[in-house]
Amino acid sequence: MSRRSQRHRSTVLPFSYRDEGVEFELDSFAVDQGNRKALGLKPGQTEINLASALSSSDSSGDPDWETLTLDGKLRLPEETVQAVFPQDERERLPAKLYVTIRCHETIYRDRVVISEAPTTPGEYDVTIEVPKSTVRGTVELRPYLVRTESRPGDGSNEYADQKNFRVASGTLYYVVVDGPQDDERAAIDGEQVRFSQNAHLPDGNKLYYLDFRNESRPKLWINSDHPRIAEVLQSRGSVGAEARMRDVILDQVSYGVWVQLLVRARSAVDVEGEVEHEWQEMVLQTFASNLYETSDVSEATHRLKDDLSDPQTLPHVMQRIDSELQEYIDPREQLIHLMEEGLQI
Repeated sequence: MSRRSQRHRSTVLPFSYRDEGVEFELDSFAVDQGNRKALGLKPGQTEINLASALSSSDSSGDPDWETLTLDGKLRLPEETVQAVFPQDERERLPAKLYVTIRCHETIYRDRVVISEAPTTPGEYDVTIEVPKSTVRGTVELRPYLVRTESRPGDGSNEYADQKNFRVASGTLYYVVVDGPQDDERAAIDGEQVRFSQNAHLPDGNKLYYLDFRNESRPKLWINSDHPRIAEVLQSRGSVGAEARMRDVILDQVSYGVWVQLLVRARSAVDVEGEVEHEWQEMVLQTFASNLYETSDVSEATHRLKDDLSDPQTLPHVMQRIDSELQEYIDPREQLIHLMEEGLQI
């Protein structure tokens, strides 16, 4: 899906454009006048959760800060310049570099200029200040290389020729500045990261991976090698085609995740019908009783364990699990909403 999206972008633009033509890395942050702290990001990690770091030290946990400062590096490679500018402009680029700041929840838009025209290939220091008064939830940061002058077209349409046309961009970071209020702790953690840059994650075009290396706390990884999908999943709106598509994707992911959690929880049930971890208990309480139409969770758990262990009953119980998950997730509803939006995304 990502490949289709990338091809679409490169073909609809009538000029050369580089999605990953600007290299962008964040490495540290500071709160108000405090000391800089390393972000410690994993290779390919694009989601930065600073909600805990920005919480107040008192028992309320409410945010208690005025300005978040993020520092890093931005590099414009010579290869990008050669790809998006004609030969006669490369010695003195009519272009500037900036990083956009976006927050969907507050409809905040801003940008920090890193280099005014003429911009040269090379490395730049980046400092981005985010005032608390302007943002909430998740803040998006993304660099762009943009033309600053128009030039007479030669008819080839090989290069952008209008002022303010973006010709290259870089990694999109999602910075979480506060968590949802009044929500209970999620059953599992989730995080976006590039699978291609992390050895413990699967190769290929996987959309997600449920990581059980820590059995007490499974973790859901979303593959940000698919930037368009990752972008949609980060959308915070409740209306519109993008929000509908997000819900459909989440339904697809959650179906596979619930199947794994249920089967995994079943395998952890001991002879007394007990499990060790909180998430296992939650999963069994959520589904086992409904699967066997009984309020006795212990009885349902024993029956589920037996049915999943017996080759004769396994196909039938898997069919019931499928039916139960379709009732629980209700993917039909989100698909209808998306179709009603006319798939305009």
